[in-house]
Amino acid sequence: MKICIAQTKSQKGKAKENIQNHLRIIELGVKSNTDLIIFPELSITNYEPNLAKELTTEIENSIFNLFQELSNNNDVTIGIGMPTKANDGIKISMLIFQPNEKRVVYSKQMLHSDELPYFVCGNDQVILNIKEKKIAIGICFETLQSEHFLNANKEGADIYIASVAKPKGGIEKAYKHFPKIAREFSTPILMSNCIGNCHNFISVGQSAVWNKNGKLIEHLDSENQGILIYDTETELVKIDQSKIEKGQLFDLEKIFQIYLNGKIDLENNGIYQWTDNYPSISIIENDLKKDVLYTLKSNEKIIGAINISEEQETEYKLIKWEFNNSKVLVIHRLVIDPKYQKKGYAQKLMDFAENFAKENNYSSIRLDAYSQNLEVIEFYKKRNYFIRGNVNFPEREYPFHCMEKDIITVYNNLYN
Repeated sequence: MKICIAQTKSQKGKAKENIQNHLRIIELGVKSNTDLIIFPELSITNYEPNLAKELTTEIENSIFNLFQELSNNNDVTIGIGMPTKANDGIKISMLIFQPNEKRVVYSKQMLHSDELPYFVCGNDQVILNIKEKKIAIGICFETLQSEHFLNANKEGADIYIASVAKPKGGIEKAYKHFPKIAREFSTPILMSNCIGNCHNFISVGQSAVWNKNGKLIEHLDSENQGILIYDTETELVKIDQSKIEKGQLFDLEKIFQIYLNGKIDLENNGIYQWTDNYPSISIIENDLKKDVLYTLKSNEKIIGAINISEEQETEYKLIKWEFNNSKVLVIHRLVIDPKYQKKGYAQKLMDFAENFAKENNYSSIRLDAYSQNLEVIEFYKKRNYFIRGNVNFPEREYPFHCMEKDIITVYNNLYN
């Protein structure tokens, strides 16, 4: 069987946005024919004890229906983190969706002392039976307590999965504890950790897989979302992890080739938004020299790029923008290599650009989209970009829509 361990970055208390992120990651796992996908502790709300009371819900809540549908349609079991209601309080739980079966809740049985003011303990261990393998789940603090593993082992667990939210110190303890236990009991141990701000600490990822001999087979980094897919038969691990960073001049030819690939793909679909003169290699080189081109890498291979700057086309002066007297960020030349499209990578680049705008106090973002590229226009509209007018560029038969997004209002609604 194949087990997918997800490493995610969740937004504080924003279940709707986090669910969308989960769905994109599940799609990656499904494409690799995984049988089980496990997310970090409290992944739907982020690890936020102070907010648990107002965020808690029940597994039958309709917001989780999509997870059940994905489970049913793809024959995959999915475990997500969520605080749940109980008669005696609130529990730190994993909601488990199995193909065409009743939903199951596993609640953390052993709490850290600083969790006691907010949560109560669960009572029962859950053992998942998938393809003749018994899989035990543990949540964060309890996974470092030998008693929890021993109880799972007594119930016949073949594999142990830790769903956690751990800072640097916690990960250092896990990297010492898990290989020792895996080796002693000849049991593979997998760990799913989150990244980013959590309550009063920063979670540092490094999700990992240890085989039954306690050997660290593979792990993710400490800064980026990604997945590990562990094949229990071959003990091989596949990594899918992406990161965004400033492009480098020594990668100019690789980056330009991606733009050429994108141009050819567009033309094969009857869309002639790029020409032989745009984007040219000199334009991309200039972007790199100005430090305004960012590259998207998946497993260290460049698969996309985006220009983020304050430079506006001369034609933009013809448009009646809504935010004319404010600090404006502009997006140009977004591209994903055709081989990697339809996997959420364009979303990652846009998320990055919009976070960049917020962090650097921009009021809005502007961009232009070819009016014949209906799929791209719909993509931007779904992200709350609005058409403010049209412009024409040389060598194109049809106009471009000039689009704009209000960053201040959107992000104030998200984070306040």
